[in-house]
Amino acid sequence: MVYLTQMMQQNIVFLASKTLFFDIVWDFLYFPIWWYTVGLQHTAVNSMKNINAMAGHLALRLLVLNIFKPMFAQTDRAGRIISFFMRVVILIARAIFFFIYTLLQLVLIIGWIIVPALIVYRLLSIFILSYV
Repeated sequence: MVYLTQMMQQNIVFLASKTLFFDIVWDFLYFPIWWYTVGLQHTAVNSMKNINAMAGHLALRLLVLNIFKPMFAQTDRAGRIISFFMRVVILIARAIFFFIYTLLQLVLIIGWIIVPALIVYRLLSIFILSYV
């Protein structure tokens, strides 16, 4: 009975270590595939969601639609002129901010693509140079 219990424990330990080993190896081999497929898609979709959310937050479309409407119900000529130029200034500032934000999201996606390749290249160059 003691021998059977020991054998079962050894089998459990063996099976658990075998499973863990294969899971680690599989994860290591599958990681680049995931990084450039599902991970990249997830990053791109989140970047687009962030860009759309920022566009909604900045209300660029609303500013363009209301560019000729007077602010604060100032319907006289001076109020309309001041409102128009004020909205143009706000629109330009927000458009510049939105453009920079979009570029940063694009840099994030490009970085997602390039960084692992650069890491592998750097590791290989260090490994090759240390043995030459």
